[in-house]
Amino acid sequence: MILGIMVMYMMSSAFSVANHNMEKTKKYVKIEKPAKTNKINKFPINYRYAGWRGGIGVAFGQPAANIPDITELGLDIVWGGEDPQRAAMLDIAVFHYWNSVVEISLKDPNGKFDFSQLKDKDQAAKLAFDKFAQLRYGISGLSQYATVKYTPKGAYGDVYGEMDLSSTNPLAKTVVSSQLKSLTEKGLKHGGLALDNAGKVPGFFLEYLQKTLHPKGFGIATNGGLENLYHYIDFFGNEGFQFSQRTMKDMRAKGFNGILGEFVTRHLSSGELEKYLKHKQFNGIVYFGYTDGRDRAAATHYSFFHCRPDIYDHQRWMLRKILPLSKAMFEAGPQNNSYAHILLNKKTRETERTNNQKNHIDVTGRVIEPNVVESDPNDLFEGTLSLDGSINRYGNDLKKGIYLYINSNESGIIEWNADSMGVKANMIVFDEFSETTLKHQRKGDIIRFKTLSGPSLIQLGDKKTVASNIFSRISKIFESQLLQRQMDEKFGIGYSQKAITMPPIENNNASLADFDKPLKPWEPFCQGYIIDLKTKKSGRGSLRTDGNIYSVYNGQWTYHNRQGAAQFVTLNQSQPVPLSLKAFSKSVNVKKSELKSVTETNRRDHLGERLGYYYAMHLYLDYQDGNWPEIHTFAFSPGTHDWEEGEIIVVPKKAVKTAMVLIEFHQPEGTAWFDDFSLTEKTDPKRNLLASADFGTDDILSDQANAQEYNRKIKCLMLNMDKVQNHINILELTKLEDEISEIKNWLLTQDVAKMYGREMRDLTDAQHKLHICRQLLGEWMK
Repeated sequence: MILGIMVMYMMSSAFSVANHNMEKTKKYVKIEKPAKTNKINKFPINYRYAGWRGGIGVAFGQPAANIPDITELGLDIVWGGEDPQRAAMLDIAVFHYWNSVVEISLKDPNGKFDFSQLKDKDQAAKLAFDKFAQLRYGISGLSQYATVKYTPKGAYGDVYGEMDLSSTNPLAKTVVSSQLKSLTEKGLKHGGLALDNAGKVPGFFLEYLQKTLHPKGFGIATNGGLENLYHYIDFFGNEGFQFSQRTMKDMRAKGFNGILGEFVTRHLSSGELEKYLKHKQFNGIVYFGYTDGRDRAAATHYSFFHCRPDIYDHQRWMLRKILPLSKAMFEAGPQNNSYAHILLNKKTRETERTNNQKNHIDVTGRVIEPNVVESDPNDLFEGTLSLDGSINRYGNDLKKGIYLYINSNESGIIEWNADSMGVKANMIVFDEFSETTLKHQRKGDIIRFKTLSGPSLIQLGDKKTVASNIFSRISKIFESQLLQRQMDEKFGIGYSQKAITMPPIENNNASLADFDKPLKPWEPFCQGYIIDLKTKKSGRGSLRTDGNIYSVYNGQWTYHNRQGAAQFVTLNQSQPVPLSLKAFSKSVNVKKSELKSVTETNRRDHLGERLGYYYAMHLYLDYQDGNWPEIHTFAFSPGTHDWEEGEIIVVPKKAVKTAMVLIEFHQPEGTAWFDDFSLTEKTDPKRNLLASADFGTDDILSDQANAQEYNRKIKCLMLNMDKVQNHINILELTKLEDEISEIKNWLLTQDVAKMYGREMRDLTDAQHKLHICRQLLGEWMK
């Protein structure tokens, strides 16, 4: 008893001395006082109708079908449509794109109608609108519920129709019922309707839409709009400028109760992405894979997230590091009060530079976004990362773990009212971002600790609770992996929009039988590629790309074909090892081949480039240090030539974590073939790190031969994990680590590891998390 009193006295004295020293050297300001009652303060937010569970979003392009191992990226939401079977299987929220303004052409490009020969163009426009609506909704004569006119200089066509949504007329009812039917028939549980140009959509229609969708679990999204929309919208996106925490709070004060999504600036380094996720994702400002936001629709044609492995592959490791935390936090459940406040140094407290860019509405109801101003190179996020020092709590039971998200741009001292949650003496303070246990002090009802940096995500609970929560994330890793494998086995390779079409060929005897679809290890870049089975240097076939010139959007913008492929390789070097990339290419009628490096400075130009003369092979090296990848380029010779060897040799500055081989053919004409790739390390020059390097099927067949046994091993691992979950201990965790090592070694001995890149990353990640769990339970490894 005396010892206990002495310990309490010593802790109290230490707390007082530490507190005295801190107060003596710095002046602090309390940002949020711990409330004694659970008052309502516009928190928690209901994200149910947005279908958001802490993951990312992607706009357009059916990402579940076209991005390999999409479940690794933590996808929650798709704007614009998705492969319905994959979406239902992955439980993705899909918001179907819909516009009350219809812009089409008198002559349908797919040949379904043609009224271009009629002399009365306004009448022709109405007939075209009627036919379009009939094909879309199954009802004729709907032009009487719209304002339709002929616009020969229209941006997207020469017919402009604005629907009358001021009442529940047949057109309004048909739109809503058809959209709801489409969602439910596809087996979707989350998502809804994505409204574009919603500026003049009346509140009557929005209320009608909300009352129809919400009872079914669906919501409303919009791409821009004014304050009158806030009350109805569950997912508010914007193309052209960025959101801040302050913007979110202001919108909530005006009735908004959903999530925000930015359709801008997505060609980020891993360090930039980490900043974005830590500052915005945890505040309900969702990372959205879209475009660079400068040329709007013109740039998006080649910069859609789903066809840019040079973007999403180098974001994989950061997304898999941060998103499990945001998902765990939101799953714990937002609470009305944090019972905590932060002490910030007055001298270093940041103030937000307000982003005062706003939308406005033109006379037609189109939402007009502000002109995009190039970012300060030292402030890519235009001042929108500043935080206000507030604290949000998730979870209401210490036995299950409580999360505090600390909205601060710097480290700070946190005071938490422990008595409000019934805290016991064995509680720990775990910093999720740094994976570190923080020292804390307790005086009476108050627990005080200092964060390492800002912002911070803190988990509170005893050691076993915190370790158990981290352990449960390992189970979710393998659940997600098996779901992906089941989907791939059931539906086959995605890349669904890359149907084989007869390319320009010099041999008139060629047929579709001479070509094959893309192979899974080679991800399509932009327009993608086909396998040419007739032209090859060796093996089964070669990768074929073709140049061309075309225009879209009623001839507004001209493009050169942009085609190619990429393969992503996990290296995990422990020390720098020289790398060699080789490939062969032949060409016909390639006019020009420019040697242009892709750098941190010109990356956004490269992202949305419409007219180009690339005939090149790139090698991306990522050190996973937060910086832009190191990129090396070899330009093949222009003209017409037989097989030419290209080679890139790199002596890396640091140990390389991942590499990506990217073939880029961006040309107005000509054809190029690529074959016999090899990526090797100097320490093992005979081992090719690339799968299907000659576009044969040996690696794929080997993968298929071992798939069943691999699945069995993972399911066995998961069963063993289930047994450990409720009585987690160091011995059992060590056994699981050993079991994972055996699976990794088995993949290597079967020589299929290069086909199991995602699986190897999952296994390595699981071992890392098991190591953290063992540390928390008392075994500190050297």
